[in-house]
Amino acid sequence: GISRLGPMQEIHDMSGPHGQPAALFGFAPAMLVGAEPEQQVLEQFGRLFGATATRPNQLIIQDWSAEPHTVPQQPASPRAVSSADYSLYGHTLYQRPALNGRLHWSSTETATRHPGHIEGALDAAHRVSKSILQTLG
Repeated sequence: GISRLGPMQEIHDMSGPHGQPAALFGFAPAMLVGAEPEQQVLEQFGRLFGATATRPNQLIIQDWSAEPHTVPQQPASPRAVSSADYSLYGHTLYQRPALNGRLHWSSTETATRHPGHIEGALDAAHRVSKSILQTLG
């Protein structure tokens, strides 16, 4: 889902097989402000998905911008590239195994299709799993 009326602008169905357990995963463009973040998310989910979505078994909100290993604390240089520059993703170096086939790169950043998104991570996982199976051949 895509929504511009609430904190979560990009929402994905991350449910397990046959919809169990039911799960949603999404992105807010910036840290939630104002009312409690949990309440903002639940209100939006209620508008989008109905009353059941306002009563989750668990709600986890993670501010990835506060994590030292996911966001640089300061640009390496004035010409530092924005993390939204998807043209750098899918580099050919990461399309093939390294260390004599013992290391395979698989993440959304290595994807050539849908980089930076869940679909890109799935595409990269598919590419790498095929490569590993061929290696084991």
